[in-house]
Amino acid sequence: MEGFLTINWDKAVDESSSFFSRDVFDNCSAAFHAIHRIPQSPWPHDEQGSMKNNSRGASGKTWSPCHLKRIAVESVGGQGKTLKIQPPAPFPRKSVLNVFEQKDYLFAIIRVMRSFMIAIPADADDFIRIKEMQIKLRDEIQEFQKLAQTIMENNPSAYLSLNPGIARYVNEMWKTQLASVHLYPSFYKLIGNIILVPKENMITLDMTLERTVLELGRIPCQIFPPLNTLIKIQRNYKIINNRYPANVLESEQMSNDENAVKLATKYGVKIVVSAKALRSLAGNVGPLFRRSWDIPFTIKEVNFHGEVNKVIFIDEPLPPSEMSAVEKNALFNRMAIKCQFSNVNRSRFFVYTGSGKKYEYSESAEEVPGDIFSSDNTDLDILETFGIEKRASSSSKICTLKVGEAQQVTPETGNTAEAIEVTDVEKQQKPFEHDFSTATDSDSSEMSLVIDTGSECGQSPRKRSKNASKNIKSHKKFPNDTSNTLTSIGTENQTDQQNKNKVPEPGFKVPIRTGKIGAPNTQASLLSDILQNQEKMMQSHRKPSPKKNTDSTTSKENPQEYTKPKKDENLTYRIWNLQANEKSIRLLVRSSVDTAIVTSSGEFRTFLMIPKTEYQPWFGGECLSTREMNEQWIDLHLRPECKLVRIRLDAYTGDFLMCEQKDAACLEAEISFQYGTHNKPANSLQTIWAVLSSLCDLNLSPGQFLLRHGFHDGMCIQVWESTGKESSSLDLHKIYNEIDPTANAVRDVSENWSALDPCAVFPIQRALNRPPLTFEPTEDLKKTQIKRKADGGKKKNTKKKKQGAAKDKL
Repeated sequence: MEGFLTINWDKAVDESSSFFSRDVFDNCSAAFHAIHRIPQSPWPHDEQGSMKNNSRGASGKTWSPCHLKRIAVESVGGQGKTLKIQPPAPFPRKSVLNVFEQKDYLFAIIRVMRSFMIAIPADADDFIRIKEMQIKLRDEIQEFQKLAQTIMENNPSAYLSLNPGIARYVNEMWKTQLASVHLYPSFYKLIGNIILVPKENMITLDMTLERTVLELGRIPCQIFPPLNTLIKIQRNYKIINNRYPANVLESEQMSNDENAVKLATKYGVKIVVSAKALRSLAGNVGPLFRRSWDIPFTIKEVNFHGEVNKVIFIDEPLPPSEMSAVEKNALFNRMAIKCQFSNVNRSRFFVYTGSGKKYEYSESAEEVPGDIFSSDNTDLDILETFGIEKRASSSSKICTLKVGEAQQVTPETGNTAEAIEVTDVEKQQKPFEHDFSTATDSDSSEMSLVIDTGSECGQSPRKRSKNASKNIKSHKKFPNDTSNTLTSIGTENQTDQQNKNKVPEPGFKVPIRTGKIGAPNTQASLLSDILQNQEKMMQSHRKPSPKKNTDSTTSKENPQEYTKPKKDENLTYRIWNLQANEKSIRLLVRSSVDTAIVTSSGEFRTFLMIPKTEYQPWFGGECLSTREMNEQWIDLHLRPECKLVRIRLDAYTGDFLMCEQKDAACLEAEISFQYGTHNKPANSLQTIWAVLSSLCDLNLSPGQFLLRHGFHDGMCIQVWESTGKESSSLDLHKIYNEIDPTANAVRDVSENWSALDPCAVFPIQRALNRPPLTFEPTEDLKKTQIKRKADGGKKKNTKKKKQGAAKDKL
């Protein structure tokens, strides 16, 4: 073992003695392309060269992402503006689709993604249309992806972009986190290894909520941005640091949490762990398992019903040993969006009471500046869609919130409700500050994302009638317009609303339409596969959600008997049952949320805000990595009543691009649709089970320990035990004292680059009717309409001439 530990795994491989170089592996390995989701182009080398030259632009010079032309484009709905960024290089050619085919394909994507959001089966015709178009666009999509990749490879400095305010804040935060390592013992000795893969054959694996035992603290009120607006995320160091000081740790470690020790003693759990620790385990994705982390854990003896039990307290991971500019941007953006899209310092926040009432509103007496958003009233219909402004009607249920007001809920009285007016509180506004008004959520759409609809520059294709939907090959006439957008509460008939939101019952079968379908007969099996996959995707929606069980989600303990968290923080302790085959482990999991609202129906809803930093915003949204998928899914699974608010940002300027909302079932459905049912994020539970069950099997004595996993360790995890001997093989304090928080780790472009997402529709793409990963259409919309009118007139004249000639003959 000592000889194995002396191997230097960080030493670079001598390529002169290798069978082939790393460049050849990166460019030619099908496995490498598959793992990193890089489309492998079939082009010959001469075309690769022309693409490389084209990616540098017409002038042949390198480009700066911050200096690319950014203009406001007119859009329908909201404030009527959306951001358009000029690509660093022109497109090499036109799309194989005309403007109408692109528009039809775009809205098929929107309708399918919307069906995942609201948990209803998608139309089979839309699945067929998407599959047909993807087959037709196969070469174009590969060419588009390769163009985007080549552009970024030719300008690797784009991934080194770091605002001075961001660098200062993150470096100070990182330095504070590194200092927290001294709270743990310095010296450790190796006592064994565990693996990230389950030792047993997994037949069944599930993690179910047993009960919510304690809820503490207060939650800020969620603020939603207006639609089709041009705003930037705040990057001022002082503003972010005032809200979230960089020299203060976010939360206390589990081993020192008095509440966790008290609850573990009372409920007899085996393991006490934080949601962040489970997130790190779930994010270590096979087969390479390249995420490195150090996770301390402590074993304590507690008295449970007269018996002495050993409980494992797993702390949050220690700070990373290195961070790149990309990782620093992501960390800062997480704090920036929490600062900009939440409100806690005025009278809009929620406090857990622990009584029969889930929460209550509290008012803050302190004088603070006003919101950083404008106080324009925002309709619910606008909030739940992105880029579409639905005309407010007298029957709309609106909950008006202004700066300094406590949120109030409209009682449900039929289909109409009066808007609630609350007296304004005087507010101070800084010169740079604007103010988004906060509105409640819609029960029907749950504020799911749909891009705006409008006329020629943004008109949604209308839903096909039953007769028209049988022929999806025809592109000569566009389907008539219906509501492919999400509607707000109170604006539709109540019965139709209930049917729209009804979750399919177990055993529900997706109806297969009879009659002729526009697709060829050879695609009958394709339709069957699509419907089967859709049926599998909806399975997660049909499972009873933990939030339906009010007994399991209602706090059992009185918060007054426990230690309160720091100001503006909240903590929730839940007991989970992690069961694999016939074995099970009871866990006490501590978690927190970012924001909350109360819907017009009185439902209390919490949110997690996650930034998605876009490094190719001129082309569209980037795909989530497998690690990000697993981490976001486990975050939502551990918070049954929570939804994810994903905010996409321009990495270079901080421009707000798009806001999405997802729940755990929606994430599963989208991932299964794009990557197949074998790439389920729920598979990350296998990694969690492998680690936790192995720790239980070790049967260690009480003490302090450390789990270490390095970049090159693969599936192996080292288990270290603290010791007082300075001659031990691991000095934890020395390792972290040598880290320079001002340094930026350098990553290869292949590690930083992410493929573009074919299903993420930006507002500018909706305004231009341009599907993701497609070039400009073969003809302009106006030219096509003029040409069609001219062709129609010629055909009519030809018919009249033929009819006149026939009459003359008679």
